[in-house]
Amino acid sequence: MNVPIVWIMGGQGSGKSTLSQSISDKYGYMLLDPDAMVDREIDANTEKGKEFAEKRNEGQEVPLTDVINLLERELMTNKGGLKGFVIDGYPQNQGDALVLEESIGSPDLIIALQVDQDTATTRRSARGSTVTATISFYSRNAAPVLAKYSNKLMQIDGERDAEEIFNDVVPNIDTITKNHGNQITIEH
Repeated sequence: MNVPIVWIMGGQGSGKSTLSQSISDKYGYMLLDPDAMVDREIDANTEKGKEFAEKRNEGQEVPLTDVINLLERELMTNKGGLKGFVIDGYPQNQGDALVLEESIGSPDLIIALQVDQDTATTRRSARGSTVTATISFYSRNAAPVLAKYSNKLMQIDGERDAEEIFNDVVPNIDTITKNHGNQITIEH
């Protein structure tokens, strides 16, 4: 793909979906949300959806390797007018990063939202859901990814207001949008 690729990472309740949607709205980037794709397959009762539902019913996460074909199909369907894309909540670990890079391409920017456990719990309970993984679990799994891509990484204090966070990332999104394919420096 010869368009900007942005990965949005963070633990549950860190504001990934809000930031991803804001980027999509402002820049016209396609928003790819693997979890929402899994939900749609389950709701449509497809063969894949039945497999995904079974995994979730057993308390397992649906691995990105099982969802990557859905992501690729979504990208190919909308390839013509694609300005860029933002992946909401992935990669979650080094294996996911490898799958994304091999299937879709290397990220131009990674935004990692940092929140503490109390914030994550408060935000999730305000939406009527519970935190199923701790922030320390996310941090352990994400650390190798963040280290590998440190030159493309923007770590953000996710405790702040969503608009303030978005305003912090705008200069970097502007840069990758204007200069895609050229060597750029990410403002940390």
